[in-house]
Amino acid sequence: MSRSTFGVARLALGLVTAVTLALVGGQPAVAADRTTPTETWQLSNIGQRICIPAGQTWWTYFWITIKGEWSTPIEVGARNLPAGTTTSLPHAPIPPGSSDGHAALNLIAMTLPPLPFGVYQPELTASDGVRTDSVPVTIQVQESWGCS
Repeated sequence: MSRSTFGVARLALGLVTAVTLALVGGQPAVAADRTTPTETWQLSNIGQRICIPAGQTWWTYFWITIKGEWSTPIEVGARNLPAGTTTSLPHAPIPPGSSDGHAALNLIAMTLPPLPFGVYQPELTASDGVRTDSVPVTIQVQESWGCS
């Protein structure tokens, strides 16, 4: 094939491709898939609780478990904690990925101040910057350590 014949064939192929794309919507199917988010995730509620003695400082942690798939980092934290509680995260944020909701992806460590008797229900939170999800955890302050 001579050079000029090759050039004509390339031009014809380019025109056929342009016309085909115009007829099917102007975008290849792969590009359309990228603009339609199919990822979904939620913070898993695994029923976490701790039962501790009243009037004592206590250290504990709660697991962060997520079910689904996400493409942006997820920031985690806690809210509605008893006054004076301090928290720390060993790894933050949770990098993009997926999970079946059964594996711990992170944990939130807490140092609880001496608390009076009662039941406290703070929430663990997770946010990808677009949506935020939360699940409750229970801190039961009682006479002695241990949930029955």
